[in-house]
Amino acid sequence: MFLSADLSSQVGIFALLPRVIAAVDVPVIAAGGISDSNGIAAAKSLGAAGVQIGTSYLLCPEATTSAVHRAALRSESSSHTAVTNLFTGRPARGIVNRLMRDLGPINDAAPAFPLAGVALAPLRARAESLGSGDFSPLWCGQNASGCLEKPAALLTQILARRA
Repeated sequence: MFLSADLSSQVGIFALLPRVIAAVDVPVIAAGGISDSNGIAAAKSLGAAGVQIGTSYLLCPEATTSAVHRAALRSESSSHTAVTNLFTGRPARGIVNRLMRDLGPINDAAPAFPLAGVALAPLRARAESLGSGDFSPLWCGQNASGCLEKPAALLTQILARRA
């Protein structure tokens, strides 16, 4: 979210997609909130020319996802996400961790983009060196169950075949 910090203005992809398609004369790629072949089919049925999937690829061996982040994605905690501004200064969705619990996911004291990440870097580095994601941005959509530890090409084939 870069157009506004007002979370009440955030619109889900399946409500937003028909509006965007009606407003533009170019192919539209649906992104955000799509994690499986059912979501791909739904986006395409609403007129999307293509789909970008994010979270589902985070456990692929080609992804540069850290060991701490991978562990969080495999854990039960991945089902508890929230939109936060603590890690970047702008709203983004991640797995709830200690920083988000202690400060609240949205906090007016968070440094503005892009300074928040710099401010947290020493604390994050120390925690990660101890195997902890308490101060790391553990980016994750609302459905981490689509994350598969398979090569990205195979995951893409699986998603395309079922869509």
